Amino acid sequence: MALPSATSDVDPGTDTRASPRRGARCDLLAVTVAAGLVAAAAVVGAYLNRVGSGVVLWAPAAPLYGRWEPRFGLAALLAVLLAVAVIAWGPALAERLRWRPALALTYVTAVGWTLSLALIDGWRRGLAERLDNRWEYLDEVPGVTDISAMLTGFTDRVLLGEPGTWATHVAGHPPGALLVFVWLDRIGLSGGGVAAMVCVLVGSLAAVAVPVTLRRLGDRGERAGGNAVVRGDADG
Repeated sequence: MALPSATSDVDPGTDTRASPRRGARCDLLAVTVAAGLVAAAAVVGAYLNRVGSGVVLWAPAAPLYGRWEPRFGLAALLAVLLAVAVIAWGPALAERLRWRPALALTYVTAVGWTLSLALIDGWRRGLAERLDNRWEYLDEVPGVTDISAMLTGFTDRVLLGEPGTWATHVAGHPPGALLVFVWLDRIGLSGGGVAAMVCVLVGSLAAVAVPVTLRRLGDRGERAGGNAVVRGDADG
């Protein structure tokens, strides 16, 4: 018995594609809802952080865990220009470019966006010193002289208050993260600047990994659907 196709009950003359205008409205609604939630969290945070409230959020810039320190410079201008360029020309380029060039451009854009935001604080404060303090990975790198021993006893130094507790971010992540910086140091690529750039370059790959994963999942779904129809036709 053949399985019915997904469009068997649809008039062949009917355009089943979603209206671009309707899609734009849905996108606008999603952005509006997200912005509304962030704004609501900010208002509630400001109310709870008011003087004399008796509430301690430990988040002066709620809903962000940080402090308000607005700054503007050349890097901030570059970030704004890059955002405007992506909004203005990104959709057209995505339709025009082939898959691999589109992924390459996406990656370069992600790296540029990340660096422009980080460099608002300058090279040292925004990048080079981010991983080079007593709470971060690089503080623990000199102490790793035996990788095997470090891996074996890693969990013994996770709990806060125990002798020789790892730095905050080392204790909060699997040992592989620390090993990356240990290996970089051993091949001569030490220091906060190198570590920061590695994080930016690797982290920006997320902008490529997401569309690649979605495409692969879509291809697998189409193949699975096609196989089901073929099996149904064979049974019929």
